[in-house]
Amino acid sequence: MPEPITRTILETFDVPDSNYETVIMLVELAPRVNTGLHTHPGFDAAYLVEGDLTVLERGQPGKPIHTGQSWHVRPGAVHEVKAGDRGTKVLAMYVVEKGKPLATPWPPPQSN
Repeated sequence: MPEPITRTILETFDVPDSNYETVIMLVELAPRVNTGLHTHPGFDAAYLVEGDLTVLERGQPGKPIHTGQSWHVRPGAVHEVKAGDRGTKVLAMYVVEKGKPLATPWPPPQSN
């Protein structure tokens, strides 16, 4: 059985004259999979290569995305992505401070 979500890093490179890096990733979601609520510490821009999905940002109406469309999520915005009936392939680009995670579940895990 395939994984519900697969993430393949295609390229990582430094943003010149900064403490940031860019990560380009292919994200594949099986049919009707939900990523769960999460945040990104930096910029997240994406292009839907295949399928349909809905981006749900907390406090906002769901935003349907179809093959060939792009979108972005503000840094720190609590959101989730729900794949459509056929599953999806997303080309995602993250610009984050070096050493920071690309995503953090929401609510964040409690530290002891």
